[in-house]
Amino acid sequence: MMGRVIKDYFAAFRWGNFKEKVAHFLYLVVYFATILPAVSGFFDKWEYALVYFLMMIPTIHILNSGALHIMKMPKMMYVVPLTKDMKREYIVKSAIFRICFCSLLGMICTLPLVLLGICRVITYVVMVYDYVTFALLLCGMNERYGIEERDAWQEARSDCRGLIQGIDMIITVISLFGIACMLSWDGGMVNVYANLLFIIPAILFQLPLTIKHMTYWNTAVEKALSYERSFDK
Repeated sequence: MMGRVIKDYFAAFRWGNFKEKVAHFLYLVVYFATILPAVSGFFDKWEYALVYFLMMIPTIHILNSGALHIMKMPKMMYVVPLTKDMKREYIVKSAIFRICFCSLLGMICTLPLVLLGICRVITYVVMVYDYVTFALLLCGMNERYGIEERDAWQEARSDCRGLIQGIDMIITVISLFGIACMLSWDGGMVNVYANLLFIIPAILFQLPLTIKHMTYWNTAVEKALSYERSFDK
């Protein structure tokens, strides 16, 4: 099953899928690769640019993966004679693989910052925590609903969950961008105490919000088992 999960993950990066969301991907490339670093001064020195792009590569990949890898199965798997447990296994393993792969990419891309003496180990740990959180939010439980009738209570719960996810994502992105700025503008190593600016929000806000978001895991998996809730008619 894991072999099929890995194959389907990389198969989603085909041109046909990118064409369907061309505006989304074009915005990511133009904004994160040109406008944002230019306005923020990351092109002033090559060291600044190195810090920025090593941190943004996994961030952009997570955003792309969140758009391409919806929490569902390929259409054919909904009609082939598979047991519910086998379908559940595929959905859960797919989500776990997406989270692990995106988190690992963040760890690998930013590790050179530690090896080059640009980033402290504690700052690196905070960055990895941010990437894991970002992957959980965007690549783990990224659902898509078809034509689904829901009552007021279901709508309220959905809106609440979306608000939790949105706030958590904003905090995570601010944390990553803040670390990139401090690593660049401070000329390398961030002051040990400056890391508290990222550690305290991570403990007080990101962690509780992420835990609350993950309480919807079983609900998201159950919805992904339904063809009607996974594809538009």
